[in-house]
Amino acid sequence: MGLIINPRGTGGSGKTELARRILAAYGWGNPGQVQPIHRPGRDQPIAYRLRHPCGGRPLLVLGHYERRSGGCDTIPASHGGAEAIFRLADGGAAAGHDVLLEGSAWSAEHIRSTLLAQRHRLHVLALATPPEQAARNLAARRRARRDSWPLITRAVLAQRDTIEAACARLRGLAAVEAHGFDAALARAKELLGLDTAGGSAASGGRLRAA
Repeated sequence: MGLIINPRGTGGSGKTELARRILAAYGWGNPGQVQPIHRPGRDQPIAYRLRHPCGGRPLLVLGHYERRSGGCDTIPASHGGAEAIFRLADGGAAAGHDVLLEGSAWSAEHIRSTLLAQRHRLHVLALATPPEQAARNLAARRRARRDSWPLITRAVLAQRDTIEAACARLRGLAAVEAHGFDAALARAKELLGLDTAGGSAASGGRLRAA
């Protein structure tokens, strides 16, 4: 049985960048490392399967990362939405894959996450990025005017409260940890057995959004 890594955080907290760093550590861009998984009626992959650089369990990454936003946010309701995400994560972990489950919408989810935690080892890595920094990151990404920053900050604070409430519901069922970005990345690599991969992360291809 594999384990499920679930980074959570507000918009601008660094969830997608964390996922991209993990993909790079698995050798994204190197021939033979990445197998896209496609579904009928969908142009982009619904998931990727990556070989472990040290021979450990393969990693199943949900959604695609071929644009700026990625992960579970690229699996809309028309492609199965939350139920498809749950089935992919559940099936992947049951088949002996580690699973990376990342997305803004899933950060506040707790019902299906509870089911996953009852079936598998679910590790929630809550990014402790300060709301003001997350808001600045969002504003820069959107090229928003400075006078819109207070509104963005309020939205981030509301997201934070919702995510914290979801994480509180999962405590005792899942392993819920709060970390800054660097510590969260180090913890994810430790859980995935990448901390023994030496230079693998540096040799992986750079992951770019389409």
